[in-house]
Amino acid sequence: MTKKIIIISIILTLLAAVSAFAQNAQELRIGSFINGNLGYGQEIWYRVTPAEAGILTVETSGNTDTYLEAYDAQQNILAENDDGGEVLNAKIELVAEQGKTYLFKLRGYDYNDTGPFRILASMRPLPVITELRIGASHDGVIASRGEYWYRVRAAQSGILTVETTGSTDTYIEVYTNSFEFIDADDDSGQNTNAKIEMDIMSGDSFLFKVTGYDEEITGAFRITAAIRNFPAPVPLAPGTFQSHNLSAGQEYWYSIRAPRRGRLIVETTGSTDTYMYAYSDTYELLEIDDDSGEGTNARIELNVEANQTYIFRLTGFGRTATGPFRIFASIE
Repeated sequence: MTKKIIIISIILTLLAAVSAFAQNAQELRIGSFINGNLGYGQEIWYRVTPAEAGILTVETSGNTDTYLEAYDAQQNILAENDDGGEVLNAKIELVAEQGKTYLFKLRGYDYNDTGPFRILASMRPLPVITELRIGASHDGVIASRGEYWYRVRAAQSGILTVETTGSTDTYIEVYTNSFEFIDADDDSGQNTNAKIEMDIMSGDSFLFKVTGYDEEITGAFRITAAIRNFPAPVPLAPGTFQSHNLSAGQEYWYSIRAPRRGRLIVETTGSTDTYMYAYSDTYELLEIDDDSGEGTNARIELNVEANQTYIFRLTGFGRTATGPFRIFASIE
């Protein structure tokens, strides 16, 4: 009992210390910056209170490797970032409400990262968002430094493809509805067009931002959205393997039924750089892996329940790797 009391006391002390730091946070005004110097293991708190709603950006500049965390006024963490800014600088963007206070904790990436920095807060209005329906397209023209936003809503589960066509060198970024960055693509489409493929569940929606590859690129483009059903997986029994040969952009899907409760291990072997996704039987994404196996092979371990089915999707890394591979399943 005494040990529990001591542990609880330590936790309460730490929470009180964090609360004190947050309450004494320096005010960081929109459109201004603060110069500082990080010491060993130091944490510096800032508070930002936007006068209007929009996308709030807080970022550092300089040669110090910084790390940022964002919190609401109740100190619930909202986002964190390491190198989202230039080089080793941290950068966080989030949708901010008018008059609401946000807290930002700045530290070095690790205890020994020290030195001068500059931290800046800026706001931009929420963008105009065009609804892009599945199976439809939208034509646009990119102006210099222009950005164009689209929302895609899914009425069914499957693999969502959003891509551009045309002769303009485009760049696509995908975000959640709260503008949290997910992924980006440059030239996965035809020629210099951008293309993003991602799993989506019925009722989900995501935001896609289209720009030119650099700020000076201009020209017409067409953006389309399509969903294809998840492919029917091939059964793979624990204790067995299958051998295949990957071509560029190809996918292999497997279903594994756990005969008992335990630790399911699925991995590839060979010289091909593989990439693996694990799903529940309803295609809820559980885990992603690149190189946890030997060399550039993928390996995923899951705690599984008896008689439950799990789905695995295998591709080449970057969807460009090709070659033979062997996939194994075992349960411990």
